Amino acid sequence: MGKFTFSSASYTKSRKEHSSGPGRSSTYRAEQQARETGKLDPLVDPSGYGVIRESRPRLEKLPNGLWKLLVGPPMPIETRVDTTGSMGHNVDVALEVLPNMHEACSDVLPGYDLQIATGIFGDVGDNFPLCRPQFEMHAEKIVQQLTLMVPERGGGDFAEDPHYGLFGAAYLTAAHICRLGLKSYDFTVSDAPARDQLDERELIRIFGPDVFKKGKENGHEIDRRYLLTREVVQDLLERAHAFFLQVGDNHKTASFWTEVFGSDRVVMLPSTQVLPQVQATIIGLTEDRIDLGSCVDFLRRHNVSATDAKAIQRSVANIPIGEQAGVPIFKKFPQKGDLFRNKTDPWPVEPDEVRENSGTGSEEEDSIEWV
Repeated sequence: MGKFTFSSASYTKSRKEHSSGPGRSSTYRAEQQARETGKLDPLVDPSGYGVIRESRPRLEKLPNGLWKLLVGPPMPIETRVDTTGSMGHNVDVALEVLPNMHEACSDVLPGYDLQIATGIFGDVGDNFPLCRPQFEMHAEKIVQQLTLMVPERGGGDFAEDPHYGLFGAAYLTAAHICRLGLKSYDFTVSDAPARDQLDERELIRIFGPDVFKKGKENGHEIDRRYLLTREVVQDLLERAHAFFLQVGDNHKTASFWTEVFGSDRVVMLPSTQVLPQVQATIIGLTEDRIDLGSCVDFLRRHNVSATDAKAIQRSVANIPIGEQAGVPIFKKFPQKGDLFRNKTDPWPVEPDEVRENSGTGSEEEDSIEWV
């Protein structure tokens, strides 16, 4: 099963392969390319690859015509990280802590196929206010996408523009997990507030001229005349367990995001170095895999200092603990090896429906077909 999962060896190899050289940011080559072409790589361009970001199960067709789930149902985790001003180094941090993210989140998501999309945001005054990647499960692909980001590291006014990334998460995401009645995970990381309203012109600039058409194709009728950040987040919460992770203790930032997300979804982040562990703690509590009493031990096992672990424990105390675990089908979701009549079916066939067959199919990666 190694070829189907995140590998430390492939992470190390890919990071070396995509390195920009000693003393340079991991995104140096992408930044140079963007300056020359005026474009982002399609893999991280929000308008690229059909605009809608999909998280799909990995299935293999068997000789008897059924479809076999190779890993488990996909669980997407989307993160958008601030790269303005003093936070301009966050792509390098995200790349450095990627193995920690996969390890910690896998600990609290047993049975799922972990799929990661870590992007960045800046300001609408930037050439590229948002980089939004694809959901991936392989280390080499996640590393590649991180090195294709183009952080512009600008300053400007205090408010930043993650709300365009939140728009993409709310209306331009197709996550298979939602078809099962469960929710995915979504995190916004920043030290600043955003603006109260989205601009239709910026949405078209970022996601392309078909942005509203794509939203409609994905099941969302979007009123382009009056788009409020708070309403976008409320729509996002219909399909994702979404949280704002605040760096620093600025009161204006906390006040803005508490109004937008609610006080139970704003969590203090000691530093972006421990972002994976904080995300995993939130997920573990939401999935009822850990509790408040054990989360300090969990954090300490994942190399968080005692001081930070206690601070994180206090900050997550008010999140909606057990919210995912409380869904009736939580313990009944499909498992690795389940068989499906059609590759688009959310639920497997019952055992007595399965025809006898002598072949089990090959697990060669090129035989995998995606929903």
